[in-house]
Amino acid sequence: MNWKEQLLKFEQSKDWRSAIDLLQTIIRENSSSIDAYLSMNYLLMNLLVEEDYNSDEYDYYTNLLKKYFVESYAKFSQIPEYLFFIGKIACISEWYFDIKFEEAQRMMKKAAVLEPENVLYRWAIYSDFDMRDSGNKEKVMLYAKEALRDETVTGVLNAKGSLGKYLEDTLTFWANDDVSK
Repeated sequence: MNWKEQLLKFEQSKDWRSAIDLLQTIIRENSSSIDAYLSMNYLLMNLLVEEDYNSDEYDYYTNLLKKYFVESYAKFSQIPEYLFFIGKIACISEWYFDIKFEEAQRMMKKAAVLEPENVLYRWAIYSDFDMRDSGNKEKVMLYAKEALRDETVTGVLNAKGSLGKYLEDTLTFWANDDVSK
């Protein structure tokens, strides 16, 4: 079983400690693994924002998230894939990353500048803007539909585990024509 499959099992059983331990091992053994760092950042952010956990471990989790964000950003801040995914993760709860929302948006914009042909990155430019502006909403919907039709994009999302599933669900929501009503 590969580490991504094992991580998914830990996440599904809400075995957070084992999931964190696994990712720490993967990062220690392969410090150039963007996927391991993204998985760790998403796991910790999601745990803090969405999941039940022992409140005595709050400081541990928040410090761990900051550690892995700072460490990964120092290594991968010029790589569009990293910038896109970490920007989307950070937009959900930028306070845990000790950055401003606009900084997370800048990461995604930089990914789009570095790879302007990537529809997922173009979608991200509009996905966190003011949806009261019908122009932004139309672009978010258009790029979401385009991204879901792109086998390269869906392949990348499928390879990202829970993070990819979250983004795929978000794209599916925005691709739904009922959103425009």
